[in-house]
Amino acid sequence: MDTGGETKLVARLPNGPAAIEQSRLAVIRFLEPFGIFGRTINRVEVVLEELVGNLVRYGKSVNQVTVAAGYRGGVIDLVIEDDGVEFDPLAMAEPPPFTSLAEAPLGGLGIPLVRRLTSSARYDRVGSGAEGRNRISLRIKNG
Repeated sequence: MDTGGETKLVARLPNGPAAIEQSRLAVIRFLEPFGIFGRTINRVEVVLEELVGNLVRYGKSVNQVTVAAGYRGGVIDLVIEDDGVEFDPLAMAEPPPFTSLAEAPLGGLGIPLVRRLTSSARYDRVGSGAEGRNRISLRIKNG
């Protein structure tokens, strides 16, 4: 997996609720020595919770989730892959704006939040057939 630089962490986890917390802890431990700002760590945690959580809750035929992380030059690169049915969550349309909590949708706000918390987010389908994988590559600036 290419995280945009030298890959420092690769965590391969079976799909299930534990993958959410295991991926978060692995990435946070990996980032500790780099002196990442607290608000940046929070962004990383929210992004992982949203994307890995969606895979666990809604991914079709997902058996394994892989999370890779790298850090270089003040930038965190995250790559999240799964072996499920082809699906691009970043293609989801932005929900319509709302002016009150009564009008707010019950779901569909997580991916727009991921877009706002990252400096770049890209989906790719890598491989083909039964070997195909969904890959989301994200970049979060430390600051």
